[in-house]
This record gives sequence, structure tokens and C-alpha cells, in this order.
Amino acid sequence: MKRSKSNSGFLYFLEKIVRSHPLLYFVIRSFIRYTNIFEEDANGVTFLNLTEKVNIIDVGASDGIASKFFNRKLKINKIICFEPNKPYARILKKLNIKNLTVNAYGIGQFNKYYEIFFPRYKFFSKNLDLITYTYYNKQTLLKQINLDFKFKKNISIVKEKIYLKKIKKMKTKIDLIKIDVNGHELSVVKGLSKIIKRDKPALIIETGDDIKIIEKHLKKYGFEKYLFFNEYNKFLKIKKNYPLNVYFLQKNHLKPHVT
Repeated sequence: MKRSKSNSGFLYFLEKIVRSHPLLYFVIRSFIRYTNIFEEDANGVTFLNLTEKVNIIDVGASDGIASKFFNRKLKINKIICFEPNKPYARILKKLNIKNLTVNAYGIGQFNKYYEIFFPRYKFFSKNLDLITYTYYNKQTLLKQINLDFKFKKNISIVKEKIYLKKIKKMKTKIDLIKIDVNGHELSVVKGLSKIIKRDKPALIIETGDDIKIIEKHLKKYGFEKYLFFNEYNKFLKIKKNYPLNVYFLQKNHLKPHVT
């Protein structure tokens, strides 16, 4: 899937440098964990017409980078995290965020175990796991490694098993769902179909190969696709290329500035 670059210029160039070497990426990504830095287009959440206190589902919560951002930008009632990677689930449980709950499993169309793959970089005697590069398909991971890293020596691939569940019931009414699961987004959307149909939340979904199928699936519930133009603080309907993250919204989510 071809992506348009929402983060251009210096930031895009800097990201390419950081991702060029596994060690550099590991160090910088670990540092970012202690900051409030997040993707530029995520600022769009502050321009959505949401309830006064927001209930959020964060799927692929990673080390909490998105949840921390939402907590800083929005008035939160609950943040419900789903993260099947055990090291990240442990980090999430230590976050100082009120009313944040952590589920140490993922969301999927079916209740079952899946294999996941992520790169491990050997730095002398120390193993550095690059868990943000977790994929459900080994070949997709290898392709991404070849695309991002110029220095591939000492990288090995780790295989683990995780558990995914379909969410059939949830008492909490959900206002916002963020999904970033490296190519497994369609399965997550299907696993949350009952919640999406019931609550009609705003969704932020990372663009992957299945984004057009996701678009078709969500259109049944009245959602349209948008990008957030950070430079002008406004939402625009997507007409051609997909950005890094797609907002799937209904008219009631939007304020009058949308074009």
C-alpha cells in the first residue's frame, strides 16, 4: 500500500536516519518512551467532537506512547489497552495514568493463538528486542527490515505465540479507538465489530495492505475516511493516497471546519 507522507521535510529525514541502524533505533525509541512525542496527525483527536470525558480503546498499545498522548491531550474517563507482547504489557501497567487498564492479549476476529515475529539485535553479549517491529508474517517483517535498516548485521528473527480475542461485550461506551498492529488491522476491526456498530466511535487506524477492505467494512456503519492536516489543524476527506494513519469518522465526530 502506497502511503503519502504526512510528516515531511526535516522530521521525515530524521526518522530515516534513526531507523537506519538497529542500535540507534532502539536507543531513540527507548528515550521517546519517557517523552510526550507522538505522530503529528494524532493531534486530530483534539479537533474531534467527542464527549466531555472520553473512553478510549488502544489496540496495539505498545509501551504506552499513544495512551500517554491521549491522556495529555484529552479529558479521559477510561483508557482500555490491549497489548499481547508481555514486555510492553509490563511497561503499560507501570504507567502513571489514572483509569488505564491493561489487557495482556490482542484483539482479533477469532479467539486463538497466533505466531508473531520481531527482530532481535545482538549488541556484544546483550540482546535488544525491537518489539515495535512485531509482525504476524515473517516475510512482511523481513521486507520491512530491508526497507528500513541499512545495517542488518547481527539481526535475528524471534518467533513467539500470543493470544487474540474477539470482543463480544463491553459495558463501557467507547468514544475513540486507535489501532496500530502492523498489518493485522482488519482482524482487529472485525473483532471489535459489535462495539463499533453499537457505539459508532471515531477510529484512528494505521494504513496497511488491508486499508481498502477496512474502508469498505466500516462504510456499512456510516464511516468515511479522513486525514488530519496538521499544518492547518483540519480534517480533509481522503481522495487518493492514504496517509500513515486514517481517521474513520461519522458526521457527528466532525466540527464545522472539515472540507
